[in-house]
Amino acid sequence: MDSRTGGRLAAADLVVALPFALAAEGGTAAAEPGRDPVVSLSTSPQRLDLLPRPCLPAVLTVRFDGRSTEPIYPTAVVGAEPPLRVSDEILSTYVPPDRPATAPLAVVVPADTPPGDYAVSLRLDRQRLSVPVHVSAEAEDPHRNLALGQATTASSTGGTLDPCGVVDGNRSYTLLGYDRPATAWADATPGAFPDQLETRLAKPAPVGRVDLHTHADARFALKDWDVQALTDAGWQTVAQVRGHTAGRYSSTFPAVTASAVRVVMLATNGYAYSTVTELEFYGP
Repeated sequence: MDSRTGGRLAAADLVVALPFALAAEGGTAAAEPGRDPVVSLSTSPQRLDLLPRPCLPAVLTVRFDGRSTEPIYPTAVVGAEPPLRVSDEILSTYVPPDRPATAPLAVVVPADTPPGDYAVSLRLDRQRLSVPVHVSAEAEDPHRNLALGQATTASSTGGTLDPCGVVDGNRSYTLLGYDRPATAWADATPGAFPDQLETRLAKPAPVGRVDLHTHADARFALKDWDVQALTDAGWQTVAQVRGHTAGRYSSTFPAVTASAVRVVMLATNGYAYSTVTELEFYGP
């Protein structure tokens, strides 16, 4: 399973032809009676199998195939069966006469989504396209990383980065170039501390270890930070780290039942920005 898209399955070609409906395995494209459509819709993949990890949305590629010798400007209306969410409720694009056009559509599964079958729908003129989405429960694994894919926010975020990058299962990061991958996080307030990352767990769970991965080069790494857990009694500091140099640091402490964990960053080894490549939470 791809950590960012929630899995890339075989491409679906759910092209709709009027006046009949074409049903593809795992999805149904239906058309109302009338003239043939100028643009046909399809998606890749044809279905999604996901876990409730809101920071790891799946990505559908919506394809628009034109059937005209002239440019076309189609607009598709998108919907998701609650509690699922989509990145766009309207997809508008330009379809040239000589090739199809595509548009990405992110599908988000909130952490409290019950296991079951859902659907994402697309409508273009009289065409109807339904993409099945199956949501499974997280495995009951005592060694599972509780932070993986869970909703994460930050006090500020710099550049093209994303707080979700620290819970995507990818510990890599580079500061080189302008096209920086969103697999990590850095703040947007140079030289100003504290900075903060907060991850909400899918449900309250015992947490007894927090692994923080900062930059592998000491010049860009975190030095001092506090680990705090949100319990029934409120936020409490469960670990303090001082004088770290680079890479991973594992904080262990007597387990507490927490609904969220946050890291309060206090200093780096000289770099102006706090940098975290991954956060991982584990039980006792």
